[in-house]
Amino acid sequence: MLSFVSFAQMSDPFPTTREATILAILASGELYGREIRNQYRKLGGGVMPLGSLYTTLARMEHKGYVSSRMGDSLHERGGNRRKYFRIRAAGAAALDAYQARASGLLRLELDRA
Repeated sequence: MLSFVSFAQMSDPFPTTREATILAILASGELYGREIRNQYRKLGGGVMPLGSLYTTLARMEHKGYVSSRMGDSLHERGGNRRKYFRIRAAGAAALDAYQARASGLLRLELDRA
């Protein structure tokens, strides 16, 4: 019988590299999707389609790393609303854990050299 494990029940508390990059971007404050995507590209993360970004952000919201809110409907945007994201305490802790793990791996590699 198959059983499904929710993201919150996963044993690895560390975010993926993509998630950690997004968390680092959101550490500076609340942003909407295109702003996050543009910052991701500037940081060397490469091109990320908006669909992939929103899928990742939904997974991160489910894990408790980020929260979202809908912005106001603006006439100049044709009534479309932006979805804004911000980092939560669990996301900040996950980013700290990711950075500590990456730092430890780097020290291990330097010690071997």
